[in-house]
Amino acid sequence: MKTLSATLAACTALCATATHAQNATSPFSAEFSLELQSDFTVDSSAPGGETNNTFATIEGALSFAFTSQTSINSTLVLEQITAPTSDSFLEDHGLYAEELYFAHDFGAAQVVLGKFNPAFGTAWDVAPGIYGVDFAEDYEITEKIGANFVIPFAAGNGEHELSLSLFTADRSVLSESLGENRGRTNRSDGGVSNTNGAESFTIALSGSFGATGYNLAVQSQERGIGDTDDQTGIVGGITHEVANGALPVTLLAELAYFDHFDGTADSATFATLGIEAPVGPVTLSAVYALRDVDTLPQDHLATVSGEIEVVDGLTAALAYRYGDEGGDETHTIGALLAYAF
Repeated sequence: MKTLSATLAACTALCATATHAQNATSPFSAEFSLELQSDFTVDSSAPGGETNNTFATIEGALSFAFTSQTSINSTLVLEQITAPTSDSFLEDHGLYAEELYFAHDFGAAQVVLGKFNPAFGTAWDVAPGIYGVDFAEDYEITEKIGANFVIPFAAGNGEHELSLSLFTADRSVLSESLGENRGRTNRSDGGVSNTNGAESFTIALSGSFGATGYNLAVQSQERGIGDTDDQTGIVGGITHEVANGALPVTLLAELAYFDHFDGTADSATFATLGIEAPVGPVTLSAVYALRDVDTLPQDHLATVSGEIEVVDGLTAALAYRYGDEGGDETHTIGALLAYAF
């Protein structure tokens, strides 16, 4: 608890300094999001699975612009580092740098050098509700060191973006965390993309045509020490907003397939289906997700959520989550307070 208090104090000081420094003429800009979430597993077929976990997540996106084209950027994250095995209240939190990179916009293309998150899929970020992202987060690619090239272009009355990333796992001091220390990543830890050089890559294409958005991507992540083979993968997703009078409905679907998932001999398939619609002041959403890894039981996720904006920038949400994972069934009620500024 003392560790979390000290880390929260550091985050509060950073937020205050950033907010004070930011103005219309300042080269410094910052955006913050603060979340407080409580998960209460009310029923579980796993022994000891009925637990209550309350935790915080704070993210800060900081940027300093040397010129209108050149900047240095970072994303700092405070979150629960170790998943609890019993009731937990604001325990085991750590602060780390998820991204720290130099960016230059040449007009026709943008170049990023440093620690960044390569593009691959979007359901891990945009699936609605408190729990809609849970399975898709398994294939989110984060905290890699290398280079990223982004080429924006217009076609078919839509705006699009081609992204090419070349990277390796972060094994620098930035892979550690302040507070609850998750430890420094080493080559001996293994894991795909944990290689001597930048031997892994992603190629991603995203964009929109009116009310329809899409994303397509492929990846190849080189095997690390102890892995069976390189991981290769492909993902495709679509979102569409259906204008239905005063009740617009947003639909989402994303499918991802991997060969030698996580460097093992297994293939894996992930699917996420979501729907979201505002009903008065409340935004209602539902998600079904599938995770199918060759040698493991097939996992299923179903969740419904309701979200309301309390005041400008502050939202509250309540959700129900059903999970059938690893042969165990769980029923969870979750509550979330989120503030962005």
